[in-house]
Order: sequence, then structure tokens, then C-alpha cells
Amino acid sequence: MNKFILTTALGMVAIAGSAAAQQAAPDYYIEALFTVSTAEQVASFCPEVGLDIDHANMAAESVIVRLSAEGISGDQITTLTGVETAIADLQAAFVARHDLEDPNEAKLCAAARSEMGAGTAIGAYFVEAAQ
Repeated sequence: MNKFILTTALGMVAIAGSAAAQQAAPDYYIEALFTVSTAEQVASFCPEVGLDIDHANMAAESVIVRLSAEGISGDQITTLTGVETAIADLQAAFVARHDLEDPNEAKLCAAARSEMGAGTAIGAYFVEAAQ
């Protein structure tokens, strides 16, 4: 599964679309969207790290299984509420934590290294880039 498919599988398009009953997005779903999208962005601008596709695929599958077990189908993902606001809040905290208001390659790589060193959910998505 490539990055595009992974992103699509997790339902990165969080636009509420149908008249179906809406429900709040589960925290684990929001966290998964935030961690993978943040890791993808950081890795795309930091040549020192890459995205661990195997970890991303396993994480995506885990989220999809949990959503399914809770009765949330692929069509219902777009009706989950609170996604955009929650992700924006998590992104703002990440930016502040790593002083990324004015990001550059060095700051993004430092953020990746910090996340890897701390063993965070975001850090788990990174692998050392081949030199």
C-alpha cells in the first residue's frame, strides 16, 4: 500500500458529505490521522528520515478493523464530526512543541529525531533514510 492508498484508507478527506446520522470521530481515529499525516509531511521535508510504510500499513489496518468493529463503515467515515478541529489542535501543539512556526529542514529533522528518540506515535513512523 503506497502513501496515497494509506491516506485514502484512513479517510483523510474528512468532509461531512451525506445526510446520514453523524457521530463524533473516535479519538484513536483522529490520533491515527494526525500521526500519519504529520509523519508524512515531516519525512517529505527531512532527507534524514523516511516513512516506515510497513508500520503505516499496520496502523491503518488496525484503525480500519476498530472502526469496522464499532459499526463504522467506509461510507460513514466522511460523516464523523470533530476531525478537522481535533487535528488542527494536535498540529498546533506539534508545531509549538518543536518550534516549527517558521519551519526549515533542520527544524523538521530535529523534530523527527526528537519524536523518534522519545518513542512517540509519530516517531514510530520514521525510519533512518538510506545514505
